[in-house]
Amino acid sequence: MPDSSRRERAFDVARGLAILAIVVGHVLRGLTAADLVPRTSPTVLEVDDALYVWHLAVFAVLAGVFLRPGVEKHGVGGYLRSRLPLFVHLYVVWTVVQAAVRFVTGRSGDGEEALGNIFTAFLVADGPLWWLGFLVVVSVAGAVARPWRSRSWAVGSTLAVVAVSLAAWGWTGPWLFLEGVALTGFFWLGILVGRGGVSRLTAPPLAGRLAAAGVVVGGALMVLADPMPPSSWIGPRTLVAVGLGLVASSVLCAGAFGVSGVLARTALVRPLAFLGERSLEIFLAHVVATSLTRNLLSGLGVDEVWVHLVLGSAAGVLVPLGLWWAGSRLGFPWLFELPPALRAARRRDPRRQTLDRSFN
Repeated sequence: MPDSSRRERAFDVARGLAILAIVVGHVLRGLTAADLVPRTSPTVLEVDDALYVWHLAVFAVLAGVFLRPGVEKHGVGGYLRSRLPLFVHLYVVWTVVQAAVRFVTGRSGDGEEALGNIFTAFLVADGPLWWLGFLVVVSVAGAVARPWRSRSWAVGSTLAVVAVSLAAWGWTGPWLFLEGVALTGFFWLGILVGRGGVSRLTAPPLAGRLAAAGVVVGGALMVLADPMPPSSWIGPRTLVAVGLGLVASSVLCAGAFGVSGVLARTALVRPLAFLGERSLEIFLAHVVATSLTRNLLSGLGVDEVWVHLVLGSAAGVLVPLGLWWAGSRLGFPWLFELPPALRAARRRDPRRQTLDRSFN
């Protein structure tokens, strides 16, 4: 594979690694919610922080990387019309799907209570679906602001974004569009650095150095200190925790791109890149898959944590891929795509942009 193609595949590998970390993190959180492992276990908290401190940052950077080319090619309006309808559609569909699964499994009450839970889920974002709301906000902000217009505009907008991100670091807002605000800084970084800049992180010899630094420095910070992840934190918000969190997230995010560059030159590139290409489908459906797997195992009397982690994580990856495969062949791709009528409208728009199917 030519070096340029390998670096592009490294982006997919990075998404693949990050989506695996997201699935494992949600399996672990599901076990704590079901009281199968202690909520305040030091080991659980350390692992949770070690995952959340970097995986969403990787996706935020890559989402920013592809914004500028889209806006420059299709204009602000064309770019937003290519993305926002899909995000809104997926948010509605999977909010209803997750509510329906809870109703069928008896976890959402009956009648008016279940209906009220659905309305609440739309307002507060059901589980990790807040990411779709985050993408709506930052896509609009980045496309309208266009921070690459001039050096002064880039500096000024970046300072404003960094201030907002640090102020929201570790904070989880109570409503849709308020969660994940701290990740805006990584999104903005992706816009300004661009595809070429991030690609250089995955090219040798820098990739190997970043991979080593990420493992050593990032790992040491997680073990020896208590860094605050950008989008999820239950401890006290202190300046030290925020500062350590910023450093740890930056180091581990860069390290993840370095690791991806290294793995893109091995036999693991194919499976990991495939997961990255289908990361949107995995993200949307994995919570339902892992929840049903956990309920099934508990119903069978299985309480070994390692069994739940292994089988839950496997289901969180394989079930969404199975839904995607079946849907694309049996005529219900709308779980992961726009309905046919809306897709036809986009095809008639000469300014439309083909959306990258990966999770960005």
